[in-house]
Amino acid sequence: MRALIPSISLLAAVTGLVTSGGLAQAAYPEKTVTMIVPFPAGGRTDLTARVVAQHLPKHLGQPVVVANKPGAGGVLGAKEVAAASPDGYTLGFFSTAVVTAQYTVSTPTALGDYIAISVVNIDPMALAVKYDAPWKTLKDLVSYGRENPDKLRVGMIPGASAQIFAGGFAKAANVKTVHVPFKGDADGAAALAGGHIEVHVAVPVSYKSLSDAKKVRILAVAADSRSPLYSDIPTFRENGVDLVIGSFHIVFAPKGTPAEVQTKLAAAVAKAMNEPELRKQMTAANLGVAYMNPSETARYLARQDELYRKLIEDLGMRAATKK
Repeated sequence: MRALIPSISLLAAVTGLVTSGGLAQAAYPEKTVTMIVPFPAGGRTDLTARVVAQHLPKHLGQPVVVANKPGAGGVLGAKEVAAASPDGYTLGFFSTAVVTAQYTVSTPTALGDYIAISVVNIDPMALAVKYDAPWKTLKDLVSYGRENPDKLRVGMIPGASAQIFAGGFAKAANVKTVHVPFKGDADGAAALAGGHIEVHVAVPVSYKSLSDAKKVRILAVAADSRSPLYSDIPTFRENGVDLVIGSFHIVFAPKGTPAEVQTKLAAAVAKAMNEPELRKQMTAANLGVAYMNPSETARYLARQDELYRKLIEDLGMRAATKK
């Protein structure tokens, strides 16, 4: 009979595994965390993710590996995160496309499939012209555009945030423009410098080398206020165009991720974003540092969702959803 009586240590081990809801979760994290970037390596989203991932392990206690899963304008990678086990070991590092794809893609993702942990980057839309163009301010360009409908050719990436940027500018400025599609921002900026188009829209970093070489001129940024990175560049509002719009990056977890895991992730991101070296790296790469905690992030994301949804509908860009 003695063999049937469990030891105190064995009882403690067994009861330690059991909670009122079943088996207790192991302390998070106990293994490598994967952060999925739904775009190819080398792009702006990938660069931002790798800077953040480099500093997260110090505060999370485990390695953080960036995995590029490109396809369908960011939708494939985003869907992989949505389908992942909600245990905190698969995260998403998503750009503005996580919002816009809901309305512009026939097989979209949904914000409800994720939990937003923290905003880590925001960059405003910028509008640039050829350096020796006759327009030295956005106000000058808008005046010309109103007097010359469909004469301004605006370069942008079709189906991406840039197309919404371009449409949003035309609507807010009350000008009629012609959209010229390019595969990437580099192609469009080069065409602008060569005089093949009059205007190009993208985030400011897209113009850095050409701006430094005095090949293109950034007329304004669509920000609430002047950016510390570009303090000499005025805002759209300073030029009479009421438009605040830009591109962001947010760390996401799958829907259903336990609250305690969310808390640990949020705390680790907050500490990483406060690292002077991280801020130095992002500033050197012309990436705006814009940390927000989970509640701030949720409110910001809701505002962005409303802004982009309305713009997309006004511009007639909403896709028919496949069922």
